[in-house]
Amino acid sequence: MNKSADYYDLDEFKSFRIDTFSPMHCALDVLGEGSRQKSFAIIWLKDGNGTHDLDLKRHYYDGSVMFVLAPGQIHKLNQFSESEGYVVRFSPAVFQHEQDFMNHVLDTCLFDSNTSCPVIQLDENSKAIFDNLFKQLHEEFLIQDINASEIICSYLKIVISQINRIKRKKSSDQMPINDVNYKLFRALKIAIEKNYKEEHSVQFYADLLNVQPRALNAATRKYAERSTGELIQERLLLEAQRILFHEDKRVKEICYELGFDDPAYFTRFFKKHTGLAPQFYKEQVEVVG
Repeated sequence: MNKSADYYDLDEFKSFRIDTFSPMHCALDVLGEGSRQKSFAIIWLKDGNGTHDLDLKRHYYDGSVMFVLAPGQIHKLNQFSESEGYVVRFSPAVFQHEQDFMNHVLDTCLFDSNTSCPVIQLDENSKAIFDNLFKQLHEEFLIQDINASEIICSYLKIVISQINRIKRKKSSDQMPINDVNYKLFRALKIAIEKNYKEEHSVQFYADLLNVQPRALNAATRKYAERSTGELIQERLLLEAQRILFHEDKRVKEICYELGFDDPAYFTRFFKKHTGLAPQFYKEQVEVVG
C-alpha cells in the first residue's frame, strides 16, 4: 500500500490529521491496524463490508459506516469489500479551549470505549452531509493557512456533533439528558476515565462528585445495570487486557501501573473476571465474534 500525497509525519502534526483512502490507495495503515490507538480517531467507510475488531470483540459492518475510537483501544479492520473513505485522528490539543473538548468529546461519551456504538450506520442523507464536511476538513488540513487551525477545529466539532445526532436518533433507549441520574452517570464515567489507575474505591468518586455512594449506585444501575464498583473494575480489567494483549510487560509492571499494591491480588482479580491467569492471557485469548 502506498502512502497518500497528503500523508504527514506525526511529529509535524501532533494534534490533528486527516487521510483519504480508496481500494487502490490505502491510508488505513497509518492508523496501525491491530495496534493500540494513541489518539482519538474517526473512520468513515463510504461503502463496502467487513469486520472491525475492537478490544477483542468482532463487529460486522455493511454499507456506509462510521467508527469512533478512543485512545488505548486495540483495533483491526478487515475489509471484505474495500471502500473509499477518510481517517481522522486528533488529540485534545486540537481544541483551542478545554471546554470545547469537554463538551464535544468527554461529556458526550461518544468516544467512551465501554459504551460507544461500535458501528454507526449512515443513510444517504447523512452520507451527503459527511461527504461535504470531510472534504472541507481535508482541504483545510492541506492548506495549513494561518487560520486553518481555527477552521479545522470548527469543522471537527460539527462532524462530532453530527455523529452524536445520528447516534441519538438510532439509539433504542434515548437517554434523558436532563435527568439528574443520567448527568451523574456521565460525570462518573468521565471521572473514572481520568482517575481509574490511581483510584479504585467508590467512596473516592462519591466524594469527588459530592454525592453519597448510594446515589452513584442508583445512577449506574439505572443506566448501566451494574454497580459503581463493577464499572470501576471493568475499566481496570479492560486496560489490563489491552496491555497484556499488545505490550510485552511483566504482570508485576501492569499491576503497579494500574494502581494495585499486590501482584498476587492483581492476578486473582484478573483470573476471577477472565478465567485466565494474566501471564497466559495473550496466548489463549480469542477475538469474540
